[in-house]
Amino acid sequence: MTGKKILLLIIDRDDDIEKSTNLKAPIVGRENVLKAAINFAKYSPEDSDLNVMFAGIQLLDRLKEQGLDAEIALVAGNESDPVKGDLRIKSDVEKLKNELNADGAIIVSDGTEDELVIPVIQSVIPILSVKRVVVEQMRGVEETYILLGKYLRKAIFEPRFSRIFLGVPGIILLSVVLLSFMGYLQYATLVIGVILGGAMIVRGFNLEEKIYEYWASSPIMFVSSTVATIFLIAGAVLFSYTISSSQTISSVGIAIENSAPIFGLSAFSILVGKGIVKLINRSIKVWRDILGMILTLIFIFAFMRLGDSLSTAKGTTNLDILRIALFDSGFLEILIVGIGIAGLLTVAITYLERKYLEK
Repeated sequence: MTGKKILLLIIDRDDDIEKSTNLKAPIVGRENVLKAAINFAKYSPEDSDLNVMFAGIQLLDRLKEQGLDAEIALVAGNESDPVKGDLRIKSDVEKLKNELNADGAIIVSDGTEDELVIPVIQSVIPILSVKRVVVEQMRGVEETYILLGKYLRKAIFEPRFSRIFLGVPGIILLSVVLLSFMGYLQYATLVIGVILGGAMIVRGFNLEEKIYEYWASSPIMFVSSTVATIFLIAGAVLFSYTISSSQTISSVGIAIENSAPIFGLSAFSILVGKGIVKLINRSIKVWRDILGMILTLIFIFAFMRLGDSLSTAKGTTNLDILRIALFDSGFLEILIVGIGIAGLLTVAITYLERKYLEK
């Protein structure tokens, strides 16, 4: 790396240092980082970020003693919005790279959450090495209680931890109490499993942020999608319950007849949401969603007819009953006519739309 500029990066992803020292990140240069470390030590002497800052300064001095051209900087993220914070870190690293003419970076980290931002930094500047700072702790009982108290405060007062350590157990406790009050305590294990499984899925796939982004991009579509999901689950539960109650071809017909409107409402909700958005935006393409709503109603009617016919048709085998129901109910005819009309309307309106837009 002779003749190359090395940038030592200290990552403060949750923005603790900037908030406590009132020094605006990025903090560049040995003296400025040392000043920030001393100020931060007064505020939070037990925080591992403090050790990272001093370790970064020590590494900088060692590199300079070896005759290498190096500089140190601290970049900060955002406590409440990790995505916004990572974008801020990326922007600051890009500026530092250009201002310092840096050729590569060494990440100094305490090996926890801060290292999650490494791929973001790597997209801006090559990462030469990662120095992980491990804080040594005495193993006395008193120090153990202090450490537990520190993490307990984090679990209670920091939103990103309290949602997991307080929110989920709180929901479980409330659910068990309500089940006990209503006399359904035997279902407690099932309910707890559903809550824990749901929490793991949400956290594992980062659905929390995705749902927030979806809501921010289009509240109308978020509401319509939520309603559609509720209808879809309700339809699936009703269909499964009806099938399990009898397990005959007749019960399949009843299940189709009962659940078809609910499944249809699921699709209808999405189309209504899309149509409202297009009406607000004054888009001429709203006709597509209206046509989809009409086609959905046709499908609902066809499947209800099929279900009714299946539940009442007579035959020697299930195959005979199914064949009789398909033809006697008019299911196929309704679908063919509905799809045909929708196709013709699509061609006609598309032609008119293009003609209108050309004008």
